[in-house]
Order: sequence, then C-alpha cells, then structure tokens
Amino acid sequence: MEHTLQIIFSIVPTVATAVIGWVFHKIKKRDEQKAAAESERTKKILAREKATDEALRALCRDRILQGYHFYKRQDKVSTADLETMTKLYKAYHGLGGNGTITAVYDKICRLPLKEESA
Repeated sequence: MEHTLQIIFSIVPTVATAVIGWVFHKIKKRDEQKAAAESERTKKILAREKATDEALRALCRDRILQGYHFYKRQDKVSTADLETMTKLYKAYHGLGGNGTITAVYDKICRLPLKEESA
C-alpha cells in the first residue's frame, strides 16, 4: 500500500505539470488566434478607410472640376459657391490630393464674384 502511495505521489506532480502545460498551450494558441483575427480585422478596416479616402478625394476632385466648368461658362461665381469650392479644395488636399486641382481652384478664385441680390 505504501509503495502504491509512493507511485501515486511521484506521478501526480508529473500529471499536474502536463495538465498545466497543456492548459497554458491552449491559452497561448487561443491568444495567437485572437491576435491573428484582430490583425486581419485591422487590415480590412485600413483597406476600407483607404478606399473611402480615395473615393472622397475623387468626388471632391470631380466636383471641383464640374464647378470650374460651370462657373467658367457663367464667367462668375457666387460667394457661397466659392466658399463651397474652398471647402472641397481643402478636403481634397486633406485626403491626400496632389497639386493638380490647385490650378483649377485658382482659376475659380480668379473669376469675378457674382453680385448677390438682397
């Protein structure tokens, strides 16, 4: 009987160590899977933000070009429309737009101001 207890007492620490090691392995594996999933979500979010920025930049660019052609035909621009163009221009550059639209915006700014009716 005493011999059996000695065997049990010698096996218990080994089994306990194995179980604890297995539990820590499972926890580590779960944490790695969570980190990988989070990394994938972050990549998707960043890709979506980039696409959104590109779309907004393209829309601002297009609207500024449309505005320029419209105001050029009228040979004048209202103060309110010029303010809108300024906001679009700032947003365009804030979204990473380059200087291509600067020349177009400058042309809009040089147009005569339309007299506002009271």
